[in-house]
Amino acid sequence: MTRRASIVMLAWNAWALTRRALDTLLATDLDAADVLVVDNGSTDETPAELAAYADRVRVLRLPENAGFVRGNNAGIAAVDPASDVVLVNNDLEFTQRDWLARLRRCAHGGDAVGIVGCRLVDGEGSLLHAGTRVYADDGAGVQIASGRVERDVGQYAGGDRVVQGVVFAAAYIRREVISAIGALHEDYHTYAEDSDYCLRAHAAGFFTVLCGGVTLVHRQHGSTGADRAWREQLLGAGRTVFLRHWRATLEAGYTQRLVLASAWDFPHDVAEVARPLARALDEAGVDVRYRSLYRRVLPHALAETGDSRDHTLNTLRARPMPAAPRIGLALGDPQLWRELHADHRIGWTAFDRAPDAATVDACNAIDEVWAPTAAQRDRLVAAGVAVPVLVMPWGVDPDYCHPQIVAPKNPHGEFVYLLVASWDDVDRPWLALRAFTRAFTHDEPVRLVAWIDPLGVDLAAATRALALDPHGARISVLPQRRVPEEERALIYRGADALFATAREGPALHAAAAGLPVVAADDAALTIDRLRETWRDRHAARRTALAASARVRRERGWAAVAERVRERLADIERALPMTPRAPVPRRGAGGAIVLGMHRSGTSCVAGLLHLMGCYGGDEAGFLSNPDENARGFFERGDLHAACVEALAARGADWSIPLDRDANAEPDRRLRGTFDTIRAELESRAPWFVKEPRLCLLWPDIGPLVADAAIVHVVRAPGAVAASVAARDGLTAPHALALWEHYNLAALAAGASRPRTIVDYHALLADPVATARRLYDALRDAGLRGLRWPSAPEIVAWVSPRLAHRRLARTPPLLAEHARLWAALADGGALREPVPAPAPDSVALLARLAVEHAEMLRRQHRGKVKKS
Repeated sequence: MTRRASIVMLAWNAWALTRRALDTLLATDLDAADVLVVDNGSTDETPAELAAYADRVRVLRLPENAGFVRGNNAGIAAVDPASDVVLVNNDLEFTQRDWLARLRRCAHGGDAVGIVGCRLVDGEGSLLHAGTRVYADDGAGVQIASGRVERDVGQYAGGDRVVQGVVFAAAYIRREVISAIGALHEDYHTYAEDSDYCLRAHAAGFFTVLCGGVTLVHRQHGSTGADRAWREQLLGAGRTVFLRHWRATLEAGYTQRLVLASAWDFPHDVAEVARPLARALDEAGVDVRYRSLYRRVLPHALAETGDSRDHTLNTLRARPMPAAPRIGLALGDPQLWRELHADHRIGWTAFDRAPDAATVDACNAIDEVWAPTAAQRDRLVAAGVAVPVLVMPWGVDPDYCHPQIVAPKNPHGEFVYLLVASWDDVDRPWLALRAFTRAFTHDEPVRLVAWIDPLGVDLAAATRALALDPHGARISVLPQRRVPEEERALIYRGADALFATAREGPALHAAAAGLPVVAADDAALTIDRLRETWRDRHAARRTALAASARVRRERGWAAVAERVRERLADIERALPMTPRAPVPRRGAGGAIVLGMHRSGTSCVAGLLHLMGCYGGDEAGFLSNPDENARGFFERGDLHAACVEALAARGADWSIPLDRDANAEPDRRLRGTFDTIRAELESRAPWFVKEPRLCLLWPDIGPLVADAAIVHVVRAPGAVAASVAARDGLTAPHALALWEHYNLAALAAGASRPRTIVDYHALLADPVATARRLYDALRDAGLRGLRWPSAPEIVAWVSPRLAHRRLARTPPLLAEHARLWAALADGGALREPVPAPAPDSVALLARLAVEHAEMLRRQHRGKVKKS
């Protein structure tokens, strides 16, 4: 027999809202449910207007506004004591006819279910609520996992899920719960009483469930929206009461503690795994303490800001780090696992290709490694990883990736295959494209949408032959762009099937979304499977939909988090009580970045920083956001010493007076640099960047006889433009300086390992140019370097870094042109460089004389004044 339900709608003023709520409510299938409107002391037309509904609803009039809690309690007390109670706000719109039947069915789907809520949207395309969670840290809660207002694409509509709480704007409460714990707690006025009630129900043995099959429109804050200050006051009061009741209980719900070193913002490929993992671990009862795994190597311009635009992650981030972590998990680049300090250290990443020696060493330096698949585990063991390697799969978020996601389909009626891949030798998408062209012709209504990560390749050039083939299959090649986290499943649901490559992630997401998956392995078999899936599309779709539920259940992040929690418990039981000593960094060697000002030396120094080279505490680097928002990577102490050393001989950066060949080295500069060198070598590999060192090399060169030279070059006209714009120098002066600095840099590196980095080549092809620099540094003896991911390199090396050029390129002397050609093609490293241009020597000599005369005049003026 179906349990009777009584609907209680609380109303206070705002008659237009109440009327809309009542009219839409009464137009749905209420299945004999009675409706009670509690008029909470309204002073507008509400009491009179409610009279028109007397034949369809009951009205309970309260003499004054008793608040949300007491008003609802009055309604609960006034309905049939044998019926379930459905609390609804008067700022709802009931847009789903069978909403009540679905909530009732969910509520009575098991004896342990006590309270049921639903998805709430704002009617303008945004999702507002899909289950609440309140944190003991500050009493603040979230209505969806991220805490953001997300675009509604059908997330959380894929099924029912147990949640900590639901908002009581719409809540179905079984009578058994009311009988067990009573009505709402009257310590509250408005806000937080719903979370309190759900936790009280849980303590009495009842679960709260979000019914994904029901969506209602909520014009929230209907009663308090006009007075934000009052609403904030009510929120604060509710949180205070809630924490008094529940802080200790919520804190006791964490059964494990974990230090998670990873990335929540950048690099994006790591963040796409780490963000849902952290949320799932928190819900599983793991107290996550977060730190950035990349904080030492990411330049400040790429580093995390502390705001991940996600309330849950920001809450976890704010938790203090334990003094002696027991278990640490490094999720990300193996070359950075050494940065993790804990009694038991775990490294977790995808090993999509055979690990190199540096990766094997990184794995063997920690206590255990997790690989997402058995094939990746076997790959590590075969390569020589001796520590335990466990299979710990990555997951998919079933609330955001499921068959009910609403996505537009191909408007031309084509059957769409989706290919999600990187243009690299792991995915090898060119093989998939070739197979697809063999499987279909241009006349068949089948299209491949290749969503390709284009880093390191010119997609248009690479796929031009496909585009020009009049007989081949229909193919659209699209470069990947950043997609909001909650909208990523739209890419999959917009297709009819996935054409999968080697990486597991796209196939896992497609399977969860209910798409058939065709693997690109054996070419002949692949072609047959592509055609078979298209021909038998209905059967393929039925099979995929049946598999979707299993994938979402077994590979959802909640299931992964439970496996992680169990493993952490096993580790905790086996750990000795004595804390482990921190593991020192192991590296060797250093590099000195030389080059003319405005030549890209800061960009290259930041690239060395990405590669794991230590240049000093970033707080000690010079900064001038107006001139270079990303920073100079110049140490303030070294900069000051160089300026002082040049001034001591009457020079500065723009008047590079030659040093007397018989002069004694500048002792103060040498002392400062010696101290800096000792600090750097303790944190090797290291780097130093300061263009003035080109002029002061005879003073400090002998102190770093084994350091490699990284000589950064840029076209003379571009440098002249930038220097003229910044410093007001004439073009001949700037060109003469360009020549002088570059010749000095070449002389400095004449007897040691050196490499030239062309700034223009770096901007044009960041990944390839960075790889040449990385290989050159390793050949020069630097150890402990890391190879940054392509997204890291591209994000740092941006064409926007190029400073403005002269509208008209200044005329170059023949010597300037020859020197630039020798620098650009690397000939300057193999053959004698051209002699300095006579005009440049004469100009700098004249400027030096004028500069010295100016200093003498200033000195005489000071003497006269004294």
